Amino acid sequence: MALEGTLRDFSLADIFQLIGLQRKTGVLTLRGKDDTVTVTFLDGKVVGADSLNRRLENRLGSVLMKSGTLTQDQLSRALEIQRETLQRLGFILTHYGIISPDALKQAIQLQILQIVYRLFRWKDGDYHFSQETTIEYDRDNVVPITAESILMEGARMIDEWPIIEKRIRAYDQVFRKKLTDQEIVVVGADEADEIDFDGDANPARRRRAAAGDKIRISREEKAIYDLVDGTMTVGDIVEVSRLSEFDANKSLYELLTRDLIEEVRGASAQAVIDQTPVDETEVATTPVPLPLVAIMAIWAIVSLFTSARNPLNSFAPFKRERSAIGETQKAISVQRIEAIGQAIEKYKVVNGHLPAKLQELAPHYISESLLTDPWGYSYKYYQQPDLYRVIGFTAEGAADTDLILSREIELGPATPSARPSTGGIELIE
Repeated sequence: MALEGTLRDFSLADIFQLIGLQRKTGVLTLRGKDDTVTVTFLDGKVVGADSLNRRLENRLGSVLMKSGTLTQDQLSRALEIQRETLQRLGFILTHYGIISPDALKQAIQLQILQIVYRLFRWKDGDYHFSQETTIEYDRDNVVPITAESILMEGARMIDEWPIIEKRIRAYDQVFRKKLTDQEIVVVGADEADEIDFDGDANPARRRRAAAGDKIRISREEKAIYDLVDGTMTVGDIVEVSRLSEFDANKSLYELLTRDLIEEVRGASAQAVIDQTPVDETEVATTPVPLPLVAIMAIWAIVSLFTSARNPLNSFAPFKRERSAIGETQKAISVQRIEAIGQAIEKYKVVNGHLPAKLQELAPHYISESLLTDPWGYSYKYYQQPDLYRVIGFTAEGAADTDLILSREIELGPATPSARPSTGGIELIE
């Protein structure tokens, strides 16, 4: 059965989780309103990504040039050689010693991740996965990326992007540094002054700042701060910074929140709109018909009592049904339980019996880190001579009926046979 449909019905996180769990090889094509993106998978891991509007090789040369690794003359010469030989741009750049292999690997990996992570902002689009027996990719310069790591980072973006976009609204915005008499020092991420992600700086930090204390920022924030010059757009800064699109925008947001930078008004169309005075005579004052008022009142009352079940309800902020991070962590837990099941069966084939406890699987059959779920709970394990069960938990530590793997095994040394179930996870009532 082909894997295809719309992102309204099957989220990107679900698609990546399914491809990663089943270790599929092939090409995922996503078509949105403004772009078409392809993501290449090898055994469930991402090994390539490209965008129709932002071709990977063109962006690679642009990023290397803007970051100072490559000059315009060098890029032009490399592109000329590429037209003559049809070789990859990356191969040409390293073969002729223009850039180092490590610089190329870093740039390619960053570009792939930027394209993939940008997909998590898509709210609509069609997808189609074409399964292949083998695929071609740049094996010399690309390290396969697990679906699990992409899902975790993607979930963080889904939750935080809407907050960032309230202030970093467009890629043609321009910012400049603000004068300060405080010393700016670079520290580790865990030592940097905290920002509550509702848009306010940590109160304790603000009190220190008022007292003339040093301003502590992370290395990523300092890299972005140095690029802010009153002329570079947000898009320019993202490409030159060598940070991911998300991390660059988040750093800009935090610098703006800490009052270290300010927008150059008039630098973007949105900024002009923001400054346009509103003519109060143009504000709609048409009275709302009474029947409509009554309908709206009834709808509001019903919504108030059903908000937890209705994700489209405007009263949803009172109680979020389920966070994106929670959904992704559950998907990751499914993957880990399936991996544990495979490790148990390998153990049975080698030793002729089931392990007495899951710890016996590590490190020869499975990594010890996979024996704990994303919330930090150790998976529950029960075994009988012909049956084993692995049970996962919710974020609150309760057994999750969606995360129970139950399989019967043959008593002999032969390979275990699983009960028929969807994806290997069987729901136990």
